[in-house]
Amino acid sequence: MGRAQLVTGQGGIPRKWQQVALMGLTLLVAPYLVADEGRTELEVSQRYEHLDNGFAGWQAQRLDAQRRTVSGITWYGAVLRERRYGNWDEGVEAGVAIPVGENWVIQPEAGKTFDDSFLPKGYVDLRVQRLLPEGWIGSASLRRTEYDNSQVDRLALGGERYWGNWRGAYTLNISDVEGAGSPIGHMLALDRYYNDTSFVGIRANTGREEEGLPDGRVFTASVSGFGLRGRHWLDADWALSWDLGWVSQGDIYNRYGAQIGIRRAF
Repeated sequence: MGRAQLVTGQGGIPRKWQQVALMGLTLLVAPYLVADEGRTELEVSQRYEHLDNGFAGWQAQRLDAQRRTVSGITWYGAVLRERRYGNWDEGVEAGVAIPVGENWVIQPEAGKTFDDSFLPKGYVDLRVQRLLPEGWIGSASLRRTEYDNSQVDRLALGGERYWGNWRGAYTLNISDVEGAGSPIGHMLALDRYYNDTSFVGIRANTGREEEGLPDGRVFTASVSGFGLRGRHWLDADWALSWDLGWVSQGDIYNRYGAQIGIRRAF
């Protein structure tokens, strides 16, 4: 992957960050660039989380795939397998980011779980992103998540800004949990791109969130967390992804997690 040039484009955003922003995948794939001729990338990852208060550890495996076409449309999907509370759940996710004009991206996404012991039965999500002046990007998404005995509707409103080699972002999550209230959460992110494709960043979140239990019920609890993550490209085709984090789920438990992934570009 060649080095991108820092040419300023519309809204004061360098063109290399415009390419990233207009992919509409800031939560998934914004930390790297995609060649203009189209590109396919696969990543396999393993995560382990230690829980205190006598809870057994969690783990997860994922295989993520992404294809950006010459027209700028990005297709992506994943197969996943997670273990919590002594049970395994498997599922799939898929979505597409479609640029509309020069400033808009529409991103529908859906997921399905096959065992739904603790993960939701499925979800559908629609995200819209708008490129704004002075390096700003605004976004909004609506998501409905189905559990065995409940459903969760969530509105996420976000703003982010690119300047120099930095990206900062804030997201407000407002949820309506059937039978369990209306939790509100906040998320902050700050990334530093130390070359055209590699990055390191921090994440912090606070508020209340929902979580599925093995019996299909959903509960909400106060949540706070902090994490470090990054992706380092070894060359044009291979990269290592990593994530370290801590989450406090109210008085229930603290989770300490680590994830490692290997990414291959074609």
